[in-house]
Amino acid sequence: MYTKHLAIFATALAATGCACIAVATAKSGFSKLTETTEGSDPAVLFANANRAGGISYTEGYFGTGDERLHYVEAGSGPLVILYHGFPSFWYSWFDQMEVLKADYRVVAVDGLGSGLSAKPLQLEPYEIANLAAQLDAFSRHLGGDDKYILIGHDWGSVLALSYAQAYPNRLRKVIGMNAPPLNLMLKHTATDKEQQRRSDYMQRFRVTTLEMLEAGNAAERVATDSYKALGERGDLEPTEIELFKHALSSNTTLYTAMNWYRANVPTFEEATDEDMWPGPGSRISVPGLFIWGERDEVFVPELIAKIEVEEPNVDVVILPGVNHWTSMENSGPATAAIVEFLGAPTS
Repeated sequence: MYTKHLAIFATALAATGCACIAVATAKSGFSKLTETTEGSDPAVLFANANRAGGISYTEGYFGTGDERLHYVEAGSGPLVILYHGFPSFWYSWFDQMEVLKADYRVVAVDGLGSGLSAKPLQLEPYEIANLAAQLDAFSRHLGGDDKYILIGHDWGSVLALSYAQAYPNRLRKVIGMNAPPLNLMLKHTATDKEQQRRSDYMQRFRVTTLEMLEAGNAAERVATDSYKALGERGDLEPTEIELFKHALSSNTTLYTAMNWYRANVPTFEEATDEDMWPGPGSRISVPGLFIWGERDEVFVPELIAKIEVEEPNVDVVILPGVNHWTSMENSGPATAAIVEFLGAPTS
């Protein structure tokens, strides 16, 4: 959900494969490098080389075939699942995982179509009801019937907040960052011309084909443009930016990540109640937190203000001077807001 990507999709560029990537063993200096072979996740090696303390990161898979999810976890305690947005992967949560892993079992998933998770080309698996059902099965795989905490950013926030509406008995708490639940987003955008203008990229995604992306180096350009500012501000080290590029190193990955939009975002003015899963009147009944970067221009301020009205169980925290990438851009305030909201962990 990042408006600066709009022009990229008109002239797509061919992706470059990446059989190996150099991973720095220290975020400062980059003096010692290791190489990872194709098929492993270099971000896990990097996370373990740069982690604080002795709690390490491990990776795993849930499901098979077109339903397989890749995930990375650390720590023990109450379960926290983190779901990223477009066009990202699990590592966007590294700063939060570093803090939370001391008290929680933190699990960051590569969303379907992204990272090392499965990448089905058909749209049905990406329909939000199916993504939510997959997320619920994944959470039960990890923690049985125990309630858990769900945190999402961007499209992951849309999923997390909508899941909270549909599965209230599964959650202790829910946190969304920089995107509202699907029903509120579609209802507001249907009548707000300025929001339609800002969200026009979603409509472009709906008509972008894999052939269009394969006509040029689209994946490389999207990966470069998405994280360039974070690097310039010092929020990401050069090696970390390479990890994000590696995760989005093929046009197929870019195409399947865009399937989140194709499967769930209709033509704005034609949205019906059936599109507003789990229902146009559904609300969040569990304790919730919504974190918004003040400088993010994806959504109009009026839509963000509606969250406080439409979702009385959701507290809203606005981060001054922060843009879209609230989990990575000056990540301390967002992490602090999460820690304060969660309070002392309980078993």
